[in-house]
Amino acid sequence: MFLLVKVIVIGDGAVGKTTLSTHFTFSKFIEYYKMTIGVDFFAKDVKIGKDVVRLQIWDMAGQEKFAFMRPNYYDGASGGFLVYDVTRPETFKDLDMWLHEVYKRCGKIPLFLLGNKIDLETRKVKNSQAEQYAEKQGLTYYETSAKTGECVFDVFSKLAHTLYNKYLESGN
Repeated sequence: MFLLVKVIVIGDGAVGKTTLSTHFTFSKFIEYYKMTIGVDFFAKDVKIGKDVVRLQIWDMAGQEKFAFMRPNYYDGASGGFLVYDVTRPETFKDLDMWLHEVYKRCGKIPLFLLGNKIDLETRKVKNSQAEQYAEKQGLTYYETSAKTGECVFDVFSKLAHTLYNKYLESGN
């Protein structure tokens, strides 16, 4: 079986959405940040037994000036990642806005909360805060580093498995 799923990567600007997507897709870290305008696209296959789940990754621009464009990009999303930067508390405080925006357009799709940039020593958002938030919102929480690759492949693979199982459960 071949399953194509649309995965969105959302969160404030400069939290590492593009570097996470790039690291997963190409197994490399891009040092120089270039602001996403609108949306960037990535794709990668995840093998599950004899089946293949192709993740079509939509990396959304996080800056407020692109907010008017985002809702249309959410259409058809099967799941995604809600990303914040563990060194910037304001990106954590904006999570409710992101959740509201995506659930309003897509309903309750599977979302994983990712605390990114754990390789940096200037952490300001405690792991316990994020775990409590994730539990309250019914999200699965992981910590990642797009720079070192820590947990990056795992979270994308786990989301692929979640979407695959959801597809099988739906009886399609």
